[in-house]
Amino acid sequence: MGFFDQFPRFYTTSQTSPYPHRLNSRHSAVIQRNVDWIKGARVLDIASHDGRWAFAALQAGAAHVTGIEPRQELIDNAITTFREYDTAPSRFSFLCGDVFDLIKGKQFDVVFCLGFFYHTMRHAELFDLIERTGAKFVVIDTEVTPTVDEVQEQANGDPRLVYANPYGVQMLLDQVDNEQMAWSDSLTRNGYTIVGRPSRPAVKFLAKHFGFSIEVFNWTDFFSRNPHVIPSMADYSEGWRDTFFCER
Repeated sequence: MGFFDQFPRFYTTSQTSPYPHRLNSRHSAVIQRNVDWIKGARVLDIASHDGRWAFAALQAGAAHVTGIEPRQELIDNAITTFREYDTAPSRFSFLCGDVFDLIKGKQFDVVFCLGFFYHTMRHAELFDLIERTGAKFVVIDTEVTPTVDEVQEQANGDPRLVYANPYGVQMLLDQVDNEQMAWSDSLTRNGYTIVGRPSRPAVKFLAKHFGFSIEVFNWTDFFSRNPHVIPSMADYSEGWRDTFFCER
């Protein structure tokens, strides 16, 4: 039995990939692997959605979790679920609004950025704000440039790399009235806003610049041991989504 099988309400509180194999597999990578970081920690969950990862962090022993989410209906779902599963209100809070505004001036030990990094064009600014929280451990789970399209990193000390630069961001449009996509912002026109899908080297580049070492979860190995989950995780298995652990 996977983690979310014990709390099945999370299979019904969102339209965004509420598939048991997918959620339980991601729990293995995001939570189970990092329990030592999470226990006793003040955790920030960016784009906390229906509270699935905030709840999982509390179950793993987090001292307190703050979720930031722009859609009030998803916060309402999260609070209802937390009450149903007897979660003490003193252990969590949800803030409705823009993470770029609400994160400022707050302190955390651990930051989750799960399914948000590719719903913005402000990647460097977000990393800067995360660093300023004082967090020592950050999990970034994001769509990335597909493996087949990536430019490979090569040893080059030039900070102004011109040719074969691997640190790219693919620009996309998100429909802002779709709960699986970005929230409306100043870039929104005709119901769509511009977002960016970074390359893996770009994520590593940002992490290094802001003082973090980085490790990538080995999804290939995970799938070799759990082939039954692959149908619900095509983005990971096909090489256009990944999970990064940033530590300092």
